[in-house]
Amino acid sequence: MSNPIQIILGLAVVFFLPGYTLVNLLFPRKGELDPDLDVVYRITLGMGSSVVLSMLVGFVLNAFSDEDTGLVSPGPLWASLLSITGLFFLGGWYRGAYPELGLAHPSLYRPPGTKGFGRSGAAEFARSRRLERLVRERERLLVDLKTYSERADTPNPKRKAYYSKRTESVREQLAAVNEELKKPEPRRK
Repeated sequence: MSNPIQIILGLAVVFFLPGYTLVNLLFPRKGELDPDLDVVYRITLGMGSSVVLSMLVGFVLNAFSDEDTGLVSPGPLWASLLSITGLFFLGGWYRGAYPELGLAHPSLYRPPGTKGFGRSGAAEFARSRRLERLVRERERLLVDLKTYSERADTPNPKRKAYYSKRTESVREQLAAVNEELKKPEPRRK
């Protein structure tokens, strides 16, 4: 007896994943199918394409199967469908259909519609992530600076000395972040 996770994964492999990755391979840019209902079109086309691909894989495997039984065993069927899904995924990634992978690692980022394996997209993504990180750090330091400055305004000398040191430390960190933000981006050829 199969457990529910196996059933869900089996249904996804037969009725969704191969076709969805094929649609992303053919149409890598978001909004390319329809500006408003792109996700709905991708899911619908993915489901229909998966059914067709599963039937074609079944026909091909049946043509090469054992003549005594005439039935396709599950192992080659799953291996074929997962291999096709993997190939479609890699092709879609190559064409830039999955820019979200850049969040896992900047070298995986591929802008939609790229032709070659140029690193300009990955480098641009890494630069933008670095700038976002620096801006967030600067905002946090500004909040800390305001908090420590307010707390340093106290009659207690120990507390005043402590928060004065913290204020100076935050000012130094803020100056370093500002210098990083002012650095010009290196020119590429």
